[in-house]
Amino acid sequence: MTIRLKTLIWTLLINAALLSQTVVNYTASDENFANPERGFYTPLEGWNEYGSLTASQLTSVKNEKQSLILRQYYIPKWIASDLSSAFLTMFENDMKVLRVNGIKCVLRIAYSNNIGVADAPLNIVQRHLDQLAPYFAKYYDVIAFMQAGFIGAWGEWHSSTNGLDNTANRKAVLEKILSVLPKERMVQIRTPNYKCAIFNNFSPIQPANAFDQSNYSRTGHHNDCFLADNSDMGTYSDTTFERGYLSKDALYVPVGGETCGVSDFSGCPNTVYQMNRLHWTYINSDYHASVLNGWTSNGCMPEIQKRLGYRFELMNGTYTDSSKQGSVISVAIKLRNVGFASLYNTRDVEVILRSTSDTFFVKLPLDPRMWKSGDTSDVVFDLGLPLTMPSGDYTLCLNLPDPSANLHYTSAFSIRCANTGVWEAATGYNLLNAKVNINQNNKGAVYSGNLYFSKLDRTTDIRSDNASTYEMSISNYPNPFNNSTEIIYSVKNPGNIKIKIYNSVGQEVETLVNEFREPGTYKVNFNTASSCIQLASGIYYYVLNSTNRAVSGKMVLMK
Repeated sequence: MTIRLKTLIWTLLINAALLSQTVVNYTASDENFANPERGFYTPLEGWNEYGSLTASQLTSVKNEKQSLILRQYYIPKWIASDLSSAFLTMFENDMKVLRVNGIKCVLRIAYSNNIGVADAPLNIVQRHLDQLAPYFAKYYDVIAFMQAGFIGAWGEWHSSTNGLDNTANRKAVLEKILSVLPKERMVQIRTPNYKCAIFNNFSPIQPANAFDQSNYSRTGHHNDCFLADNSDMGTYSDTTFERGYLSKDALYVPVGGETCGVSDFSGCPNTVYQMNRLHWTYINSDYHASVLNGWTSNGCMPEIQKRLGYRFELMNGTYTDSSKQGSVISVAIKLRNVGFASLYNTRDVEVILRSTSDTFFVKLPLDPRMWKSGDTSDVVFDLGLPLTMPSGDYTLCLNLPDPSANLHYTSAFSIRCANTGVWEAATGYNLLNAKVNINQNNKGAVYSGNLYFSKLDRTTDIRSDNASTYEMSISNYPNPFNNSTEIIYSVKNPGNIKIKIYNSVGQEVETLVNEFREPGTYKVNFNTASSCIQLASGIYYYVLNSTNRAVSGKMVLMK
């Protein structure tokens, strides 16, 4: 046994002896409730400049325990010209209404609402996407994902009056959408065969490439004739291969759509089997009524409502129940995903400590998109308590908020665990039903990590598009510089700090700082002459990361 391993085991034994613990077992809930970015959706169409979303429409959606709408815009008025400012204003207002009302949209844009109705030529489609690009950038947080649309009847990529329904033009439209839609969001296309043909790739996304923001890993699937027959009305050209392909690809991209009629395939047993196998996240609540009524009358509707998308159940947890400032608490949570699918968009995982007067949080280095359907996952961390933390009893919570600055503190966008007695609707926290007493007189184990709790102050910690510099700031002088510049940074909360340098195309050049910092202002020198990489004149970026946010700046190297 190595000296290092002996030291680690000895440290763990000491910590275990010092830390008093509480064990909590959780009860799963059968309740049907709304959770972000999954479930039944309501379709709401918009025509040209008319049909803006209203708060009352979205209230009705929420009353149905839904968190999604399909926002489909038909824009035949502009098949030969730019989109009007009136349409763009309507689009922006719709996105604002979604934010305020706690709903996200599946977005589709089309010119034609029937076979034989004209769509637009490729250059117009591309021009319209350029016009929409700044709105996508500003409001992508309330776009769950986008359907490729634009081509042919209903934007379903067939029956194009401009000859766009072929692989070359489908590829051009998809690539354009992916280029203007922020990389945090995915795009769905109509059939698995289209994806395989466009990318000339017949292998599903591999775990190593999942969520790498490449075009292939950002392309998902929608099926608008689900369970219609063995091929879903032509959705599959090779049913056996494509369903097998989709069952693996869908582990990492969103899959959903709507039914289009009763068939031998739309009964309850096959519906649940296919949704589970193909990892369905969402489905139309309006169409087809006969299929949906059959699910209700035959008893599988409650299971479908609950299991569409992800559904996280807390199983048990073990938590430190007393410690002292500057020391450690341990958190060990076991949970399972009993939904048909997994998360497809990024999501924060935070542990919260809350007293009657203060709230502290720490963001965990976890990607809950990897909590796969059917899997049990463990969340196990030692977490550091700041020296300045007030003494008292703290309630322990798990928070799964939206990472977007605009949505982070809106509880409707936070994930609710499927357990009784844990959900706190006002905050979006999941109560872990455990308390921690923090007092300098308590025993406390040594903490040597970099995950420290930070005080949450919503009056200053508003995660807006213009990130607050109150929590952290960074700058450099001189700028422009020749070989050497001094980077000055300030942090308000204790925690691990990283400062990295990137070139103008986003490649990492150097890590300047990677260590714990107490609150204060610090300086570090960036000397290109001593860098291991030869740097050319040009624009470079420095990024300051802490456990809860990032700020950045730009500098110019002139040799």
